[in-house]
Amino acid sequence: MSTIVAMEQSVFISLIAGILEVEPQTVSMTDVLEDIDWDSLSNISFIADIDSEANVTVNADDLSNATTVADLFALVNGADQAK
Repeated sequence: MSTIVAMEQSVFISLIAGILEVEPQTVSMTDVLEDIDWDSLSNISFIADIDSEANVTVNADDLSNATTVADLFALVNGADQAK
């Protein structure tokens, strides 16, 4: 079994900001995805970026249940146990 290193929160926030095309300081872990204009294209970008940057595969069904940036962070850092 391979070990996946948890993504640091600051790196994660920068990745989310990049997807949303905003400055990292405008993104908070408590942000509600709907309130920050997160949409289906953001989901696609998120899946691709997390796979590329962290070598983590995020389950699309789990992703659809995420409601906050913190939920996304939990998906990435818990993906190796989510199977």
